[in-house]
Amino acid sequence: MKEELKPIQAQLRSRLSKNLKRLRATQKISQEALADLAGLHRTYVSQVERMITNISLDNIVLLAGALQVDPAELLAKIEGEDEPVAAESRAAKKARRPAPGA
Repeated sequence: MKEELKPIQAQLRSRLSKNLKRLRATQKISQEALADLAGLHRTYVSQVERMITNISLDNIVLLAGALQVDPAELLAKIEGEDEPVAAESRAAKKARRPAPGA
């Protein structure tokens, strides 16, 4: 079953994927070498780059450490990217709901 992503989730997964690939290429590190440095499995790194799996914050930190970058760099805005998709607040969701008994 394919996971239904909210726009902000898809955008952040895409950023992470592109930044991870870019940093690996810049440092001439294979997925396997990066996985070894981070203590992760090679197929997991591949899945993260292909936006198949939902990565944890802990694993973002491990990958950033292996690449010797700040974890925020993995989620940094990509040049030419559209404006970030804002997550809808609870208040906004509540305001859209019909009033009870309406």
